[in-house]
Amino acid sequence: MTSRGNTRAVVLGGGGTVGVAWQTGLLTGLRDAGVDLAEAPAVVGTSAGSLVGALLAGGRDVTDAVGVLAEVGRKLDFDSLGAGSQNFLDASRRAVFATDQRQALRALGSAAQEAPTTLTEDEYLGLLGMLDGVAWPAGFRCTAIDTGTGELVVWGEESGVPLLHAVAASCVIPMLFPTVTINGNRYMDGGIVNHLNAAAAPPSDVLVVVSCLPLGAPDDGTRSASTIEADAEVAQLRGKTRLVAVDPDFGDLEAPVKMMDPETAGRALHIGRRQAEREAVAIRAAWDL
Repeated sequence: MTSRGNTRAVVLGGGGTVGVAWQTGLLTGLRDAGVDLAEAPAVVGTSAGSLVGALLAGGRDVTDAVGVLAEVGRKLDFDSLGAGSQNFLDASRRAVFATDQRQALRALGSAAQEAPTTLTEDEYLGLLGMLDGVAWPAGFRCTAIDTGTGELVVWGEESGVPLLHAVAASCVIPMLFPTVTINGNRYMDGGIVNHLNAAAAPPSDVLVVVSCLPLGAPDDGTRSASTIEADAEVAQLRGKTRLVAVDPDFGDLEAPVKMMDPETAGRALHIGRRQAEREAVAIRAAWDL
């Protein structure tokens, strides 16, 4: 695939284990169709997208992420995963609709630090052991929320933060996984308020946004409130860059989709691969300008 000198960036959003699987299938299918998003000079990942994005930007096979899903399935039972998913939805709604958003996130962060979790912090970091000691990929950024301040942080290669800890922090579903300690501060999932954080991408001529959650969908009470801010962000960015948004075609899955369900994750991987064939046309048209 060739480019005519335009700058390009990719944003990979959050979406639990199902999101990891769907993105993995999608990116693998796109590569097979001749659209390799690893060519992007800039990749931004949040939560599930931080794991997949770190592999993509680092030139690794993104299917390595499937191994992480298998480890999560071995370490945590279905009930724990389901409760974690619901806790995330509840936390997202409280934070998004709070009068003082940062105060709500600080309260959530405090609760997350005190909550008993099945895994210790070291055990949780061990799930992502494939990233231990790995150099930070050039152009990769990932997001998390500082539990003490409620602020969104964006780490890049210049931050000095180990890639393993940054990605693990970005993926911390409050009360399911332990918060991650970095330089004395504790961090949790970067997608609680906005599952995309697309504005963290550097200015570019072409922006490909891969959302694990439906964009522009009506709020039926089951979707994450983080989609509200993500939708607004995408709409704003459309006026500034050539934006191609891809969201999942989960029509064959029972609604609401259980985003931490290991069985659903297996199906999502195949859905992503099938979807890639038609998505490749729009991405290639923008990518090759």
